[in-house]
This record gives sequence, structure tokens and C-alpha cells, in this order.
Amino acid sequence: MAFASYQKAARTLAGVAHALADAHGVGNELTAEAQTMASNILSDPGYLPSVAARAWRWAPEMEDIAETLRAAGLPADMAEAAVAVMSRWEGDKDQYDLELTDVLSHLRSQSD
Repeated sequence: MAFASYQKAARTLAGVAHALADAHGVGNELTAEAQTMASNILSDPGYLPSVAARAWRWAPEMEDIAETLRAAGLPADMAEAAVAVMSRWEGDKDQYDLELTDVLSHLRSQSD
């Protein structure tokens, strides 16, 4: 289920990203930029502490992305969900030395 959640969500997000790029006439640029990325983020969880440390910066960007998606007539739910996930890392702001186990535990719901 964990692998399937990543695979399906990543492909769905790619579809939304391409639709947004197409709506703004930058589809080719998105494809070119994506081709420069060589990492497989699922196979290297060691980068997650740096994501948690920067989530405070990324959450407002994702809110802007959600608004951009809505303005283009596209679903903003995934961007809004990313904001919700990043909010769980608010206490990790600029803490690049966190252990992966701590970063993952911060994603677990205390009470929603």
C-alpha cells in the first residue's frame, strides 16, 4: 500500500503539473526541466530531514500553487494536502540534523 500510494499519487501529480504547464504554455519547459532530474526520491529517504527542515518555507509556496491550480481550473486538493503534511513538520524548522525516525514520527497524527 505504501508503494502504491506513492506510485499513484506521483503519477497523478505529474498529470496535474503537465496540465498546469499546458495551461500556461510552458509544457515543453516543464518536460525539459524534469529530464534534468536524475533522482528517485522514493529510494532515498535520507533526504527527508532536509525536507522537514524547509517545510515552513515550502508550505506557503504550496498554498500559492493551490491558488494557481484553481485559477487554471485544475484541482488544488493535492497541493492543499501537501500543505497539511508540511504543517506537521512546523516544529522541525531549520533543523537539518534531525534523525529520519524523528522526521517520520512527526508525520503521524497526534489528533486530527
